[in-house]
Amino acid sequence: MEDEVWTYYRKTAPSLQEFYSRYTPEWDAFYENENLSPDLFLDFLRRMQSAFRKRYALSELNVAYYIESLERLPLWSEERKRMQEFFLNKWHHLLTVKESDYQYLHIRELCEGFVLLDKASGMKTVENVIGSRLRWLLLNHPELYRSLAPYEKEWEHNRNLQELVRLLGRSSRGEKREFASFSGIRKEQLVHHAVRSDIEGIALGNDLNSLLPIEYCYLSEETLRPLFMQRFVEKRLQLFNSRSQEAEASLLPERKPESSQGPFIICVDTSGSMQGRREILAKSAVLAIARLTEPTCRKCYVINFAEDIRCLLIKDLKADLPLLAEFLNQRFDGGTDVAPAVREALQLIRTNGWKRSDVVLISDFEMPPPTDELLESVRQAKLRESSFYGVVFGSVPETEYLGLCDRYWDMNISSSSTR
Repeated sequence: MEDEVWTYYRKTAPSLQEFYSRYTPEWDAFYENENLSPDLFLDFLRRMQSAFRKRYALSELNVAYYIESLERLPLWSEERKRMQEFFLNKWHHLLTVKESDYQYLHIRELCEGFVLLDKASGMKTVENVIGSRLRWLLLNHPELYRSLAPYEKEWEHNRNLQELVRLLGRSSRGEKREFASFSGIRKEQLVHHAVRSDIEGIALGNDLNSLLPIEYCYLSEETLRPLFMQRFVEKRLQLFNSRSQEAEASLLPERKPESSQGPFIICVDTSGSMQGRREILAKSAVLAIARLTEPTCRKCYVINFAEDIRCLLIKDLKADLPLLAEFLNQRFDGGTDVAPAVREALQLIRTNGWKRSDVVLISDFEMPPPTDELLESVRQAKLRESSFYGVVFGSVPETEYLGLCDRYWDMNISSSSTR
């Protein structure tokens, strides 16, 4: 079994490395040249024109057009500065989408050979389920999965919500992401061969040297072997537990990935005016953003507001998902008062660990305009590098709230329309 695990690791490690580094040269070129002076930036476009042609269709990025436009504009004019920034934003967007699409495709190809569900149980197979955490739900809490599945499917088919999630999930410009690695770890550190004599109970895990006899039965039986492999990957095999094993584990430092980006703060309108279709889309947006806590290593704070507010902190999606499901299954009812929710978000931003937050306001915004004090507080938060986004459902929204947002999506018009 150990040999098979290491064979699989040696086979997939190069593929995973290519998966993470495929677009690294292009990202490096972007970061190295995004702050060039106007004259040097124009020289860069001229030199890289053929490279852009190979990577992007003219309908996506017509570099010749930008070169001609920049040549006509005065060197240090504001219009030329805006044109350069527009090109960089478009390039960043196209590269992000291209990388994201490749990652999804690559992950699907890697997962095709693994059967994570027992089809004999009569439940849906994993190919019909979207999202790794929903797979975990389907395996462990079918009733919880059924309550969240409609919102997951809604997000999957709504282009506005997909664009919002893509924007929130991207890496900040210039930020270097760090990933845990197996390099420098000896094989002996991963697999222990010593037999322990201080057994004191049963535990769950994937230590092959501590298996209960029943697990060897699953491994030896051909029809049950896939179930053994599934539980090995999920670390759910039954093991003998021992004091020495716990002591060894406590000596190893826990390495958790962290992000220098700020957390997510979601303010979602749960008033009566949001019932029906609006409610489903709003809950889908909350679930989609909450799922970003895993790949981005960022925490999420959800604020439900109607006549008062209710809050939920999500730090570990696996542990907090049942609470999020309960949170989402609450009924939308009552009046609307967004001010307490925004003040709660602003208070968080002023505390340690919540700087550079991405604040998402989800509402119909059919309410009285904000006070001057609230507007000034939001402007101060933006100066501290926090961003505000809006998901708008109202037919006549209060425009002053939309003016607070760096970007917003109108859910009442074409699915591709944004502001």
